[in-house]
Parts: sequence; C-alpha cells; structure tokens
Amino acid sequence: LSGKPVKALHPASSDQQLQLWRQAGYAGAPTMEVLNPVSYILSASTQEAPPPSTAFAWRIASAYQRQHHLHDGMMWNQLTGAALAIWLTRHWSIEDMLSKVIEMQEARSATQH
Repeated sequence: LSGKPVKALHPASSDQQLQLWRQAGYAGAPTMEVLNPVSYILSASTQEAPPPSTAFAWRIASAYQRQHHLHDGMMWNQLTGAALAIWLTRHWSIEDMLSKVIEMQEARSATQH
C-alpha cells in the first residue's frame, strides 16, 4: 500500500460531526476505538458490530482504495483496507475521520448535481 488518505481540508463543525454520528445510528458523543491487528481480527470473527469508529475508518479506507485503483483482488483489498483502517484509528482523531467523511459526502453530492 503506497500513500495514505489526507485529512479533510477544513474540519467540520462539532454539530456537523455529531449529526453524522447520529445519522449513522450511534448514540452519545463520538468516540474513537484504536485498533490493532489482533483486535481487528477478533472483532471481524464475532457476530458483534465493530466499534463505530471502525465503520468510519473503513469508509475512508475504501474510498482511498477506489480513488487510487487498488484493485488487485478481493484478498488484497481486504488486507490493504484492514491495514489502512487500523492505521487511521491509530493516527487520526474521531474528529478527523468524521470531518473526512463529511468532506467525501459533500464532494460526492457536488458531482451528482
């Protein structure tokens, strides 16, 4: 995996972040759960939903993979996506991730109009 996603150019407001969090079906204040390879594999092997921050990390990781055409088969996509999601939870804050997802949604919305 070469390169990494860049943070949003402009952080989203706290209200925007909380709205995204709630729209995704999560209660309370946005929180980050830092992943490591072991916790990631264990969470993937259970029937429980992953931590909310993992869902946002995956959205960013998969968008990055699509933008950079990292399609070398399903197994490779799963491994690079997992590595990127773990990296994101370890190096970005929840505010960084929510701001990036909001930026991605706004960019997608702008291209559809």
